[in-house]
Amino acid sequence: MSTPASAGAQEAPPSQNAPLAEEPAALQSPQAAPPADQNNTASDIVVTGSRLGRTGYSAPTPVNVIGDARLKNLAIPNVADALNQIPSFRPIASPAANSFRVSGNIGARTLDLRGLGPTRTLTLVDGRRFVASSDNGTVDLNSIPSILVQRTEVVTGGASAAYGANAVAGVVNLILDDKLQGIKAEANAGVSQRGDGRNYYLAAAGGTDFADGRGHIILGGEWSKEGGVGTCETRAWCNKYTNYIANPGYNTATRTSTNGLPANLVLDNVMFVQNENGILSGAIKPNGAGGTITLGQQVLNVGATALPAALRGKQFDEAGNLIPYTFGNYLSGLFQQLRDPTQPYLLGFSPTPLVVPTEHFSAMARVNYDVSDAITFTGEFMYSRVIGGPTATTPVQDSPATIDINNPYLSAATRATVLAADPTITKLLVNSSSFAIGPVALATSRLNSYRGALGLKGSFSGGWDWDVYYTYGRVTSDVRDEKSRLKEWNDGIDAVRVTAANVGTSGLALGSIVCRTTLSAPTNGCIPINLFGYGQVSQAAIDRYLVTETQTRTYEQQAAAVNLRGSPFSTWAGDVKVAVGGEWRRDTAQGSADANTLAGNYIQAGTTALPFTKTSVVEGYLEAGVPLLRDSRLGKALDIDGAARFTHYDPFGDATTWKGGVVYKPVQDLTFRVTRSRDIRAPTAQEASPNATTVTIPLADPFIGQTTLQTIVTGGNPNLRLERGDTFTAGIVLQPSFVPRFNLSLDYYDIKVKGAIDSLSGPVIASACKQQQQLCNLITFNPNGSINTVLSNFQNLSQLHAEGLELVADYRIPTRVGAVDVQLNGNYVIDLSTLGATGLRTQIDDVTGNFGSITNIQGVPRWRADAVVTYSEPSWALTLHGRYIPRAKLDSTKIGPEDDGYDVNLPNSISTNRVDGRFYLDATGRIKIPTSDGKDRFELFIAVNNIFDKGEPDQLRIFGNALYFDPVGRNFRVGARTRF
Repeated sequence: MSTPASAGAQEAPPSQNAPLAEEPAALQSPQAAPPADQNNTASDIVVTGSRLGRTGYSAPTPVNVIGDARLKNLAIPNVADALNQIPSFRPIASPAANSFRVSGNIGARTLDLRGLGPTRTLTLVDGRRFVASSDNGTVDLNSIPSILVQRTEVVTGGASAAYGANAVAGVVNLILDDKLQGIKAEANAGVSQRGDGRNYYLAAAGGTDFADGRGHIILGGEWSKEGGVGTCETRAWCNKYTNYIANPGYNTATRTSTNGLPANLVLDNVMFVQNENGILSGAIKPNGAGGTITLGQQVLNVGATALPAALRGKQFDEAGNLIPYTFGNYLSGLFQQLRDPTQPYLLGFSPTPLVVPTEHFSAMARVNYDVSDAITFTGEFMYSRVIGGPTATTPVQDSPATIDINNPYLSAATRATVLAADPTITKLLVNSSSFAIGPVALATSRLNSYRGALGLKGSFSGGWDWDVYYTYGRVTSDVRDEKSRLKEWNDGIDAVRVTAANVGTSGLALGSIVCRTTLSAPTNGCIPINLFGYGQVSQAAIDRYLVTETQTRTYEQQAAAVNLRGSPFSTWAGDVKVAVGGEWRRDTAQGSADANTLAGNYIQAGTTALPFTKTSVVEGYLEAGVPLLRDSRLGKALDIDGAARFTHYDPFGDATTWKGGVVYKPVQDLTFRVTRSRDIRAPTAQEASPNATTVTIPLADPFIGQTTLQTIVTGGNPNLRLERGDTFTAGIVLQPSFVPRFNLSLDYYDIKVKGAIDSLSGPVIASACKQQQQLCNLITFNPNGSINTVLSNFQNLSQLHAEGLELVADYRIPTRVGAVDVQLNGNYVIDLSTLGATGLRTQIDDVTGNFGSITNIQGVPRWRADAVVTYSEPSWALTLHGRYIPRAKLDSTKIGPEDDGYDVNLPNSISTNRVDGRFYLDATGRIKIPTSDGKDRFELFIAVNNIFDKGEPDQLRIFGNALYFDPVGRNFRVGARTRF
């Protein structure tokens, strides 16, 4: 029995033939806990899925133990990057996946087990919760010094009964090296073959006893700077500009293809129909008080009849004159294949970085002191600073801008041409991309994290032990999003020339060009904008309309717990183990934003405010392990485990979570294990925030068949309930005596989540109520039966399902002078799906494509495999690391020639619906450098990642899928380690 204060971990004894003296024994796989006789308590490990002592392979809940040897063998400086290689994880948040996101933590590294979302994976440090670093409650692993992480225990099943809410998909517990003796340090640097992606890492840690061995102190810290990777144009796989185009030969009304091609095409060199000069895309004629668009996006091509022939296919030069625009192929709406020579790159996407730059510093100090022979005091403090960014998004887009026919930046010749063609035209619609301005939304986030912990642990007579602790964590975050566009930009586009009729008493200069709004408010400061021609937007206009928006956040967490463990009695098969305890926790979050954000002054705000949100929790648990068989004729061992936890959440209500498990070992070589659990997830600050937004807009009302003004409520919802999950796991563990040093576990998992928090649009809710009599409780009706208000904010609406198989294996083969160690991780997904409130089921298994933006990537491959093979001798070692992502679907909502039921006349038909697979191979070599005293205190290493320089698959859209595929290409890392 060990204390949860260190996740109950006991360090296993070192191997006598470890090839590199300072590393953990190769017999102890970095992937899984070592085999051990259950009666040998010296090598027992209290796994994270339980409060009771178990070895990793004999635990009822599947546990994968990833040691620090994996980081060393693969030259990975960040523990999150090592974990995200494991197939059971979906690397949803990393510098490569965050490139498109303006958020409170742009450079974050978070964990997502089973593809159920990072909010359903509980992250612990030494068995204790860690303060959140985002509105969605996730923990950024940049905040924890990787050099002090001894191993990570991953419970790939529900564990809420043991650790409370949010362990629906599982638990990741980072175990720190609290017994460190001496000093260890590492320095390394890396770069991609193309010269970008430069990164640097420095880390050091040390530990020593004091007070005649009664105390032990540890200090450690690390600094990392990652330079990021350039724009899409820096990689051939991205520079192809692969994207979807709606087939212009597909008739949506009759649902037939007129050219033999499917409704959707996957093509290279897909471009937006826009450029810096501005492209004439439509016109408005008077029609009562409003006006009608006579040329929409879908008829923008040269053959369109909505505009007079003299105006079709034209762009503007710098003087506002009409000149020909070169259209490409498959012109459809705003997309075409190929581009006019005036377009420098894919307008609308570049120059976003493929990997966002990040920098972090983290440090920790920890002291243990034996107050008496039976009581130990622990104090800990951790600090980190994480800087993410800058990100960058597309230059200013106007698709389209509305230009008055009398706009002074239009040439007289253009105006005459338009009016000669159609004298009723009053306004022109112009597609423009002001790329001379450069990228906008240049966002950078800065997080400062502080966490302190105080604890006592001790023991009673009779083999009982206890611990109590208190932790306090605080994270402050600020975001600067430079060059965000104010809505006043649209006022600037509506330019007029001051005439004698409107000079009046305004004092405006006759003949000057001003904003239309300035005529009635001469001191409003509006600066007119010229959209025609390269670089015509003045610097004064850029400075006025593209400003910096900001966001601040403060997250705080307080937690206190007491735990008691022991054996009250024994059965015929051994000691009954019991753990009981209670916990109190309080989480708060709040933040503000700049005045323009609060006033809604941006065209598209990247930041938000967060009103004060508080969650308080009081809970108690009981867990017991009962042995029923030991070395009997019916089997080598049979144990049952059970746990229950009662939780009171303010304001989300009460819940009882539980777990039951059985471990049966019929013979020494074979183990069967089964668990069943009920788990919960609490709403995040973002979901439960009272920050609801109410807008009144005209929408179709299906109940009266008219368009009516409806109030739509979006945003947070303090009245949310706890999500509930049911998990079943069953597995086998093989440790054959006839194959020494071989361990294998294969586990089946089935996770169902009900009441999953989701939000739907107002029209979807209205349609579901009218057609399916569903979600009507989210609508308030007027007396005449029309819609008054729709709750489109977060609700407990959906269901999630994750089902699959996980394989973990390790094998050591001794050689004459060294050893070969093999570790294998695999995951096969039977089902990963969401069931919406309207009954729509979305399959996201066997999907590695994207929907055009990284923020919408949800899918997982059908299966993944990760293998590490290390050959080591006392003075050197070589490691090969291979990972494979198989061929999968591009888009789960479409049907391609590879799918059953494909027909080009289907509205969701597509020219291809498959993404090629990829195999990536990495290699790392290490060599010991002997010192003058003959001890191997120094080690040099070099790593080559993505040896074959494989880019992302050709079928992926634009920026690809950095969750699974490598966006960098071949890259190198060199470094040195020392320990003494």
